[in-house]
Amino acid sequence: MKYLLIIGLFTATISTTANAALSSLSVEFLKNGSLNETQRMNLEINSLEKEATFYSKSWTLSASGESTSSKLARSSSLLISNATLLPNDTDTTSYNLTISKEFFTGTEISLSNTLVDYTNNVNVSQNNKGFTQTISLEQDLWNNFLGRRDSLGLDIAEKTYEYQKKASDYTVETNLYTFVSEYLKAKLDKANVELKKAALQRTNKRLELIKRRVRDGLSEKVDLYSAQTLELASKESYMSEMISLQSSLESLSKKVHREINVENILNYSLSAESEVEKVEGKIEDNKNFLKTKKQIDYLIDSSKKADHAVYPSLVFGTSYSTNNYESSSSPISDGVIGSDNNELTVGLTLTWNIGSKVEDLTKKASSIELNKVKMESRKILLTLKEQESSLLQRQKEVDVLLVSATKRLELANKTLKEYNRLYSRGRATLDQVIRAEEDLISTQESYVNYLYLKDSNFSTLAYLRGKLQEAVIK
Repeated sequence: MKYLLIIGLFTATISTTANAALSSLSVEFLKNGSLNETQRMNLEINSLEKEATFYSKSWTLSASGESTSSKLARSSSLLISNATLLPNDTDTTSYNLTISKEFFTGTEISLSNTLVDYTNNVNVSQNNKGFTQTISLEQDLWNNFLGRRDSLGLDIAEKTYEYQKKASDYTVETNLYTFVSEYLKAKLDKANVELKKAALQRTNKRLELIKRRVRDGLSEKVDLYSAQTLELASKESYMSEMISLQSSLESLSKKVHREINVENILNYSLSAESEVEKVEGKIEDNKNFLKTKKQIDYLIDSSKKADHAVYPSLVFGTSYSTNNYESSSSPISDGVIGSDNNELTVGLTLTWNIGSKVEDLTKKASSIELNKVKMESRKILLTLKEQESSLLQRQKEVDVLLVSATKRLELANKTLKEYNRLYSRGRATLDQVIRAEEDLISTQESYVNYLYLKDSNFSTLAYLRGKLQEAVIK
């Protein structure tokens, strides 16, 4: 009879799993994975916080009203007789409406309108209504000269958001790299399960052969014990690989929030194209490195802003006011800007935190933080270059191993085919056929492991170059 080995791992088609292989699963993970969804939401929050900075100096409208009823004695009250004071009994109602705005040039303007209704219940001749309108302007001429600190604040907000985007990209890329690594591990586990299953079938066949030979007196019992030991070891190895595969599938399922089964993992195949492409690129495009570059950008501006904070504030201020009082009619028409009753005020206000100790300490802390990130950025780049160099060297070694394993696989297949031919003619034993099949399985295990190493190296290389999505999503 002719005994042939059929390994599903290398003969199964990939059409049923193509739609759920690494590329589509990666797209699904990026879209639905809670880790990535959290990053998108955090980035939306960061965008709103940036916008809030740009709108932080908006127009402000304030309105107030106040009513006062007073019977307090006044030093100016008139004497009636025998040193009796004329009682004080007044009611005052006031309304204020102010519109103001700060600009990112260190400038603040405001327009204030105040209406007062005064009633003297003792001396009605003093009753009146008054209206005052004031327009004022303030400009910082030193600490925030022409809004240099405000402008830096806007730049910091914009550059901080750019840093946050790069940080989010790096986190998503890292999440994807972990997902791809777990998928490749599941793919390797699936291949090993198939191979261990085939190996178990071989040990079962050998055990049956030894049992017959012992019954026929052609083998010793020690051969039976040895075969039984090998059969138990093979069963344990198969079960161990099954446990590892289930664990890998569970991990993938958690990340895409649905069940991933073995049919969703593409088979390793001799002729199939690798699911991970080798991508070209520069190590300077690494997302972690780019993140530190953006961080340096906003820290430079933060350091400049801290430098300016030690300067005193010298505010130039000017205001122009008009007013009018009427005893019976409305005072508003003659109290607005342009009235003959007016007042112009011009002045300077110097405010200085003597010694500026707090500002100086903040400046030093900002400088240290900037230098720290610059140092980290340099070290990250050096480490990445070393990792890239080592990875490229390891991949050259894996390529050599793949070439050797491919040749061994061809020889192992030829050997098995020849033993099957000899067995069918009675010139080889079944034990020899089984051993040839075991050699083929062992060679296939080596080959699959080299394919796994190649895929892992390609995915790691793409991750280091910041191009993992290009490598796995087709």
